[in-house]
Amino acid sequence: MIYPLVKLISKWFLGFLGKPVIAGKENIPRTGPVVVVANHASLLDGFLLAAFLPRRITFLSAAYLFRLPVVGAFLRAMGAIPVQNEGSELAGMRAALRVLQGGGTLALFPEGHICQTDKPGPFQTGWAYLALKAGAPVLPVAIKGTSTALPVGAVFPRRSKIYVQIAAPWALEKVRRPGQETLTALNTRLNSQMQQMLSEM
Repeated sequence: MIYPLVKLISKWFLGFLGKPVIAGKENIPRTGPVVVVANHASLLDGFLLAAFLPRRITFLSAAYLFRLPVVGAFLRAMGAIPVQNEGSELAGMRAALRVLQGGGTLALFPEGHICQTDKPGPFQTGWAYLALKAGAPVLPVAIKGTSTALPVGAVFPRRSKIYVQIAAPWALEKVRRPGQETLTALNTRLNSQMQQMLSEM
């Protein structure tokens, strides 16, 4: 009961801020595992994905976010998986794989932190490793406008137009032991596509 309630509140709140424009919802796979990867410009981004993606999402999030008052409560309510905490990285990746192996939707921000520019920052390769290990398609999502609605350091959000572009998913074959060269190549591909999507929004 908690997830639908949080989703409803997030959708209402973001609608109040500016009624986000969502394009490409037809690209979202209806069934089976999927890894959603999005640029990260604001703390609002997680709320945005939860509100407007029709599938139930499990977030893979930095452990420090769980200590933030509103964001931490949101992540716990959404059943998010913490990573980047001492001793929990491996456990977090295993938990994320279990989500995908069960046919679930995993969402993460490859930058690993908020990057308030029109271009995505350097990506970490964890998303590619998980997608290859599970043989799950990757769904690139570009977000624009949340950095204006809630900039880093701001306490209260402001009204702003928010745009979301959902690209066609990538089909990836399952790989037992993904190599670093493959992970780097996928990172380069994702970064290039994200930059193009953001420049066209």
